[in-house]
Amino acid sequence: MFAGTQVVVEIPYVLVQGLVYTIVVHLMMGFQWTAAKFSWFFFLSFFSFLYFTYYGMMTVSISPNHQVASIIASFFYALFNLFSGFFIPKPVSSSFTVIHYLVLAVVNQTMTMETDGFIQCVGLLQRIPKWWIWYYWICPLSWSLYGLIVTQYGDLEDVIKVPGQPDQMIKFYVKDYFGYHTDFIGVVAAVLVGFSVFFAFVFAFCIKRLNFQQR
Repeated sequence: MFAGTQVVVEIPYVLVQGLVYTIVVHLMMGFQWTAAKFSWFFFLSFFSFLYFTYYGMMTVSISPNHQVASIIASFFYALFNLFSGFFIPKPVSSSFTVIHYLVLAVVNQTMTMETDGFIQCVGLLQRIPKWWIWYYWICPLSWSLYGLIVTQYGDLEDVIKVPGQPDQMIKFYVKDYFGYHTDFIGVVAAVLVGFSVFFAFVFAFCIKRLNFQQR
């Protein structure tokens, strides 16, 4: 009963927090002011805050004290950031994307060690190794990032300049560089809800079953 109450009581606080965050950040970032984009931003922000809240509660429930819980949480926070797919993108679904950029580099005569084009093409190969990709898919932050980028930038046709590459639309850059697809957003939403439920369940189970008290 206590565990369930603790889980439920966090929802209103996170709801208000997510709403305030969405209004402020959505306006300051200059995202398109449409009902769909605003709703998706709020949904993704709310469940991201919620699973992080439940994750913190879970680490406390499986630890003998808050000092140990802080160490465990901080360790995985670093891994979440590393494997989120932003600093080091995930491998693209097809080798066509890398070949595509290499060909463009040859056409634009940028295949020299001194040029930005060659550096950019080599950078495309610096992605999360295949033997670590499993952690990318179980990393909660990678799903939040996937959803936020796809919902806000996945349909934009504005042309941007990318060093060492020809001008291209934002939606193509999001798809080719990050490997994000707009038709995957439903799965992303379901996974974020699943993470929140999973962390809440583990917290409730551990609070009920684990006892670190000593006589």
